[in-house]
Amino acid sequence: MDVEVYYSGQRGGSMPYAALPAFRLFCKQNGFQLKWDSTNKRVDLDSGLKGKVCVLFTGISSGGTAYEWEVLGNVQKFLSDSGMEVVLSQNNPSLAKNTDVAIRFSLKEMRALEKPRLIFFQSEDEKRQDLVKCLRSEMQQSGIPCHYKITKNQKQPTIVHIQLQLPLYTEVNKRKIYAEKIALHLASGVLEYFQNGLHIQPMAFLPPNILKLFYSTMLFTSDEESQQGVKEKALAEEQIMIQESDQPSAEASDSNREGISESDSEREELLILAEEELLEQVVTIHPVEEVPEQVEMRTAAEVYFDYTLIHSESVEKPYLLIGTLQVKNTGNVELKNPIVCLRVSPVDSIKMGGQVLPPKLVETMAVQGTSGLKGWRYLEDDWFAQAMERGEYWIAPIQPVTITPESTESFQNFQISFMKQETGKGIVVEGVVLCNDQTVHFSANNRIAVSF
Repeated sequence: MDVEVYYSGQRGGSMPYAALPAFRLFCKQNGFQLKWDSTNKRVDLDSGLKGKVCVLFTGISSGGTAYEWEVLGNVQKFLSDSGMEVVLSQNNPSLAKNTDVAIRFSLKEMRALEKPRLIFFQSEDEKRQDLVKCLRSEMQQSGIPCHYKITKNQKQPTIVHIQLQLPLYTEVNKRKIYAEKIALHLASGVLEYFQNGLHIQPMAFLPPNILKLFYSTMLFTSDEESQQGVKEKALAEEQIMIQESDQPSAEASDSNREGISESDSEREELLILAEEELLEQVVTIHPVEEVPEQVEMRTAAEVYFDYTLIHSESVEKPYLLIGTLQVKNTGNVELKNPIVCLRVSPVDSIKMGGQVLPPKLVETMAVQGTSGLKGWRYLEDDWFAQAMERGEYWIAPIQPVTITPESTESFQNFQISFMKQETGKGIVVEGVVLCNDQTVHFSANNRIAVSF
């Protein structure tokens, strides 16, 4: 009996049931989160950082420059791929109280400064000393000099503040290099902090596609790859059988040639040539190609919410809901350019946030990836007015997106804030996804509901 193995909701393959105890110990030692479903004979794996929350703040005075958003946007991308929830905020310090990591990154340009430097504003809070130590260790490897300033009576001691100070008129290409280095080492410092504190291996932070590179032969081998291996083995065995079946006839021809006289040498040569031609024809025979069966084209998807609710004890401060909408292609047809519609109620009590950009700001504030701009944007310029009128937020990917069969695309870390409602009332969020030029749509299997 085999056991089905899933990672982050995606099927990875199967393994023998007898290997389950050893596999559980392996996952425990390396820090993976494992859930065993004995009824369905299924193992669900998740990153060792699932459930951890990291909040990234921009500078206070400016409300967040485009450069700060760029750096923290890249950090958010790095850390989100490791499985944790990452929130990007301008200035809402109350979020730091209920999170595992809270970091503020700011930029300051100085006319008298000659070289760039990083300033750690370090508080006397012992709870954050381990985090500061890991961040310092990593940021020192960026090549940018690091300095430390002890601050007393800090208003938000739970937030680690790192400031990049640049000489005024620093060249654009140098700014970009600094941003990439800071984002990489800042994310690495956060991961090192969790590695040390949770005593787990970095392997448990890796997304499924990277793990597949290491374990494709043991665990994550796809059915298609397995079938290909069977076909290649069968073809090799067939060729061996053909060669073995030809061997006796060759021996028989050798024994017959012994009785041929020298006067019949010309006839012997003709027979040898005829046998060689016949052997060549037998060896080059190709198996008859099977006519593929007609597969019915089926468009289907599973859409569902994952979310975390952060509750503030203060009546005057809002609740924060951090959500992800997962879209898994369960059909055999590609789903292209998904458009997400979030329906919220009551409309006047909910504020939408997260790293979703208005169309006019895409060119200047979107995250730059290897293949171009990446991220999510509102579908219309007047998105806020439409949301207030209809209670619907329409969101689309900045870059072209194709969801292949059995793969998943996620609209990650959207943020919804709301104040406490009257007794008996609540907040509801529903989701719909439209694909393939809006010709097909799928409603979410669940909805987010918060009752009071």
